[in-house]
Amino acid sequence: MKELRHRFSSGFFIFLSLALLIFGRSNITMINDMRTGVTDFFVPVLDVASRPFAAMNDFAKWTQELAIVFSENERLRQENQQLKQAQIKASQLAIDNQRLKKLLNIGEGRVNTIAAARVVSDSDSPFFKSVLINRGTRDGVKKGLAIINEDGIIGRTITVGDTSARVLLATDINSRIPVKLAASGINMVLEGDNSPYPKLSFLPIGEKLSVGDLILTSGYGMVFPHDLPVGQVVDMGPDGFRIKLSAKLYNLNFVSIVGYEITRGPATLKAEKSLKDSN
Repeated sequence: MKELRHRFSSGFFIFLSLALLIFGRSNITMINDMRTGVTDFFVPVLDVASRPFAAMNDFAKWTQELAIVFSENERLRQENQQLKQAQIKASQLAIDNQRLKKLLNIGEGRVNTIAAARVVSDSDSPFFKSVLINRGTRDGVKKGLAIINEDGIIGRTITVGDTSARVLLATDINSRIPVKLAASGINMVLEGDNSPYPKLSFLPIGEKLSVGDLILTSGYGMVFPHDLPVGQVVDMGPDGFRIKLSAKLYNLNFVSIVGYEITRGPATLKAEKSLKDSN
């Protein structure tokens, strides 16, 4: 009897455990189903409720974008107007330049690239700023030719051998290069003084320069072609404006040797002939 009671209680507890396990699983499934059903019910409601807020957000973004478009359009309109004025001014300057050339009987300059050269040595003297290049008379090089690279002017040849030439750098104290202000065409002279920043001289009285102004070659002097990059105004010291050269003279490698000649008209040639005959 006792053994039968023990078997009955064991079977009862096993059955109870299985029943609880089955109920727990079915309960989890039911809870998940209820959760899914509630979610499915409320998603459309939430979607409808969020649409006004989304529309307001879209409207705010559209308003901001519209304001940006209007602002950008106004900026472009002003920029276009400035470009038109600059184009008109440039056209007028070109016309005036051609008239002046005809009046003075000055032809267009002819630029001839003679050779490319490599810098083989530089002068480390504080009193003489020069470099040596590996081209000479055999390559068509002569004294007084412009030396440039892709960044701007370097200097000019001062002594020439058969296979080499020495170049006086733009920073040397003996260097004088005719230049102009890019914005207005005011003519000046770039003077070297053995410092890294050569100075401007012969600035017309009343003319003003600003830091950042671009300086170009003027074409005068029959050495450097006109409109080559020279540098930018960086400072005004007690002795005048200083220029940071576009070309880095302390790290030269390859350079170009350039010849420049202005085509002279008949009147100029006649005047030169008369002057030569009178001498």
